[in-house]
Amino acid sequence: MEPFNYEKYNGLIEENRRRLERVQEFEEPDRVPVIIGLGGPYYAKIFGYTFKDYYGNLRVMLDVQIKGIKWRINWLRDDISYIGVSFDVGSIAEGIVFNCEIKMPDDESPWRSPWIIPCIKSLEDIDNLEVPDPYEHKGIREYYRRFEEFKRLVKENYGDLPVGGGLGIHPPVSAAGSLLGTSRLYFWLLKYPNEMHKLFRKLEETFKVLREYYYEVTGAERGHLGLADDHSGYLNRRMYEKFTLPYNLSLYETFGTKDRSLHMDSHMEHIADIITDVYKVRNVDVGVESDIRVLAEKFRGKAVFNGNANWRVLLEDSLEAIEIEVERCIYHAAPGRGYIFDNGGETYANIPPEMLKYEVEYAKKVGKYPIKRRNFKHLDVIEKERSTIRHKKASHNLK
Repeated sequence: MEPFNYEKYNGLIEENRRRLERVQEFEEPDRVPVIIGLGGPYYAKIFGYTFKDYYGNLRVMLDVQIKGIKWRINWLRDDISYIGVSFDVGSIAEGIVFNCEIKMPDDESPWRSPWIIPCIKSLEDIDNLEVPDPYEHKGIREYYRRFEEFKRLVKENYGDLPVGGGLGIHPPVSAAGSLLGTSRLYFWLLKYPNEMHKLFRKLEETFKVLREYYYEVTGAERGHLGLADDHSGYLNRRMYEKFTLPYNLSLYETFGTKDRSLHMDSHMEHIADIITDVYKVRNVDVGVESDIRVLAEKFRGKAVFNGNANWRVLLEDSLEAIEIEVERCIYHAAPGRGYIFDNGGETYANIPPEMLKYEVEYAKKVGKYPIKRRNFKHLDVIEKERSTIRHKKASHNLK
């Protein structure tokens, strides 16, 4: 296994933690923190493993993540503020819990990401869906058996290095997206609203059952809840209030008594006030689709947020394109404090590490407080874009 001194590396990131703490208090640190959302699949590609290797072998999974931590601290040099590893099965929790067919990477497709084959195809399937009993469910029990095996492996090799994991589904609308498929999800919301509420109530109960089981099995501290709810952002506000809000609010009030966070790759401008004033979410992970100018204004002093930089520019082989994207995010979001630079969504495995490193370095350079215009090389492009958007909105309002 890869050698690793937890105490040593944990000490190396103390400055990063202090910078992040100031942002959490809506204060100005020396510069905008730069924390890139990276995971095991990205590291696996860098270090010569396939997804089949990574997901199929616990020793490889651990080795990849340890190498990834060292790579970030020693080479990428972003502001990583937490050191730990996690038991990673990919985004297939709904498939495990509801016994859907799951496609894992294999010899024929070693680079395939794990994914679920939708298993609800009729209204009768909703009626037949059962809230699982974690004590009897083979898939849930097998997950936690492997999780315990992974924790033992970590303990044997790295002592008290923190280990994350735990089986939980997405909140109801996004969980339904996995079980039905997205096209069926949105069509059924319009055609069969009562039946969809029946499904959502079952999914809410399942979420709660799994969460209680997680606390019992792991002994984890209660009161912290993060939701990942990509599918809901494509609903208009009226639909969101009808189909998403009641269930998500119930989950936050039940499990998020100390801290609440939200990840959405889809639009959230139209529900920003719900996020801050109804859910009372403190930390928000923003995808590439949202308008960062709107969110910076609506989240100001209420929620710390990260993300929105479009990872696609990292594939363009253009340093200037990266600079413009970095400047766009920092110019609009950093003056309000409470912003952490990151790419929107996951940083995917095919993104060249050299481009990612340049992005990190440039974000550190541009994001120095106090934010000043002279730090930006591409304001003409950024402000022209802003002016164009305003013109389009004004023209639309006149029609």
